[in-house]
Amino acid sequence: MKSNFIKKIFVSSSIRYSIIKSSISVFLFIILVLSLSISYYVRKAYYDTISDNLSSQIIKAVENYQSNYKNSSLETNILLDLDNFISSTSAQVQVIDLDGQVLMDTIGVTYDEPIDTYDFKTAIFGGLGQWIGKVSYSNSKVMSVSYPIENYDQVIGVLRFTVSLDYANKNITKIIFTFILAVIIALIFYIIIIGLVTEKIIQPIKTLTNIAKKMAVGDLGVRCRNLPKNEVGALGDTLNYMADEISKKDQLKNEFISTVSHELRTPLTSIKGWAITLQYDKVNDPDLLNGLKIIEGETERLSSMVEELLDFSKFISQKVTLKFEKIYIKNIHEYIINYIKPREDREKFKFIIDDIDEDIALISLNVDFNRIKQVLVNVLDNAIKFIKENGEITLRYLVDKNKNIIYLEIIDNGIGIPSEELSRVKEKFFKGKSSKSKNGLGLSISDEIMKLHGGELLIDSVYGEWTKVTLVLPME
Repeated sequence: MKSNFIKKIFVSSSIRYSIIKSSISVFLFIILVLSLSISYYVRKAYYDTISDNLSSQIIKAVENYQSNYKNSSLETNILLDLDNFISSTSAQVQVIDLDGQVLMDTIGVTYDEPIDTYDFKTAIFGGLGQWIGKVSYSNSKVMSVSYPIENYDQVIGVLRFTVSLDYANKNITKIIFTFILAVIIALIFYIIIIGLVTEKIIQPIKTLTNIAKKMAVGDLGVRCRNLPKNEVGALGDTLNYMADEISKKDQLKNEFISTVSHELRTPLTSIKGWAITLQYDKVNDPDLLNGLKIIEGETERLSSMVEELLDFSKFISQKVTLKFEKIYIKNIHEYIINYIKPREDREKFKFIIDDIDEDIALISLNVDFNRIKQVLVNVLDNAIKFIKENGEITLRYLVDKNKNIIYLEIIDNGIGIPSEELSRVKEKFFKGKSSKSKNGLGLSISDEIMKLHGGELLIDSVYGEWTKVTLVLPME
């Protein structure tokens, strides 16, 4: 009967098992902390008692020696009156000179090496030293207490008392074993009580599990109903809310995909076709020919991105594959100039470029250049869209060699971003009051691209005055 109940607790419901396992983990963690604490303090109490006894005995022995022997050497006094050192203790007694050589050992142990333990070192400098460890002539741990022997305020040797900790350790083990046995008995009762308590919440949780499984496979029409008014009911309400939000996001995604499919594919194909055609139409103007090549390259790049944008869920889950290549800052610099300079006069703004040092120009990066171009185009287009007439766009580079990163700053003195919108401008589908974006994805996608490169997209702004967008990239 009891075995069937225990089996039911652990096997009949994985949810119950998880709850019990979590509860037991917490219980065992608390018990572990208590066990370690009890073990520590019991051991400390035993060891402190032994240490105090040895300390009082050794101090008494040294004081007795120093009051009776002042005008003869330590070696002579040992030969004349050994009882002076051993009468006050049952411990192993050693007399050691300042070089660590054992002059006398009551159990006759010989040493190949000088004594060099912490207690001895403390004693030769005038202190009371204690050491716990293993010795070659005993299978158990020992405690040694050392105290300096002085003659006219000058240390002439060290008296050392050593006792085995075997008896103390056995008593400590008995206490800990008794505590563990009590814990095991308490744990058995604890498991039974937890099993009975969890029985009442298993059925509604099973209901939630089944509903969640249906939602996971796409059945977003199912809802949680008739649940108790407690945390389980709150979880059901959360699942219902989640299903509603997923449905809304799916609808928005589908609308976006439909828009991209119809509005990007056809015009991009046409633009690319005309750009190629015009290049072969005896174009003599180098600037025009260069512009047509840029158009061809940009349409090719955008066309290759359309397929990834159509699968937007893949992009936001960071499953987009980057094609890394080695480029230099000068490549980015040239791209920006070629992209923005032709628009400067036409769209009435001034493009200011800080001088780029040769050292900065030759900094290498390992990036997907097409993706970085995508970010640059988005940021530069935003700057041009929102700049005031005859405004300024500034480009500058900053290098942090300590962090091995480079900052590419694009600053405009346009309309800026309201402070309440600044923290949200990189959210997917977010469009501010002054936004000119059709879908609110530009900065969000750019932010994802920078993260995939191990970098950041930082945006700062003062509304009505300026906006600064910083591309942070790790150097190769």
